[in-house]
Amino acid sequence: MTSLYRKILKNAWLITKKYYYLWPLGFFVAFLGNGGEYQMLSRQIERVNLQPENIFSLNTWVNTSIFQDWDLTIIRGFFLALFIIVILALISLFIWLIISSMAGLIEGCALADKKEKKTFLGLLKSGSKSFKPVFLLFLIAKVIVYGILVLILTPIMLAAFSQNNESLNIFIVFLIFLIFVPLSIIVSFVTRFASAYVVLNGQRMKDAFKNGWRLFAANWLISLEMAALLLIINICVSLVVLIVSFLIFSPFFFVGISSSFASPGIFWSIIMIPVIIILIIFIFMGSLLATFQINAWTLLYLRLTEGRKAYSKLVRWAAILPSKFKPSK
Repeated sequence: MTSLYRKILKNAWLITKKYYYLWPLGFFVAFLGNGGEYQMLSRQIERVNLQPENIFSLNTWVNTSIFQDWDLTIIRGFFLALFIIVILALISLFIWLIISSMAGLIEGCALADKKEKKTFLGLLKSGSKSFKPVFLLFLIAKVIVYGILVLILTPIMLAAFSQNNESLNIFIVFLIFLIFVPLSIIVSFVTRFASAYVVLNGQRMKDAFKNGWRLFAANWLISLEMAALLLIINICVSLVVLIVSFLIFSPFFFVGISSSFASPGIFWSIIMIPVIIILIIFIFMGSLLATFQINAWTLLYLRLTEGRKAYSKLVRWAAILPSKFKPSK
């Protein structure tokens, strides 16, 4: 029983390092948040999203613009409709880029594993051909998870909380945790494998989802171990990035503080230098991590579907363990 993950992770890193045209695809895939990329950036974006006055500042612009003497109801309605159309178009474009990049990255990794190359635009174009089934797979996954949460688990939780029984409430929350978390993990794994079936085997969405489930069911322990290893790698890289960011930011911060006494306005000018550097580091490492993780999952998929039996590390340990305790002759 040879090592499964060492070879896959090593090849995933070599592909990531060598085939740099995959990085832009990884940049868009990172916004799916599968590996925790851009978490700190996402928190800031979320705070901005909680301020609707910034989003709907168009209303203030209309009121103070040259159109203020016109029929404001018509003008507001027109610009609001135009604003909504533009926002929906941008969101649609962004979703298309993310899903097409995901499909293109899967194909790019499979080609790189065979020492074949393709350009970024070529992979994005071919990935767009799989947009509809892959998008529907992710959409169905979300509907399954959150549908069960909203339609089944939430009413149970509300009914239990209405009883004002603290012990029952704790039990229900724990029970929902035991149901919801494994369900989310299983659906995520099935979606990953199903996406590979669509992109690499050209299967229809329904068949891909069935085969994704079968592949996960037959290799659930391997999937969990791979996810755990990637999580550890992600945490370690994130810690290194945070330490490097702190080391970059600190000198500029103290220089800015000391310089602000002589010239108060210079502080923010100095601080913007490390902020831009750190932002570039975050974008680069997020793209790299997303590319590496999709490569790892794609190589695992290829290994599991090639016909040879694969064994999880726990199974390999269990097979080796008896020999360790054999009495010496």
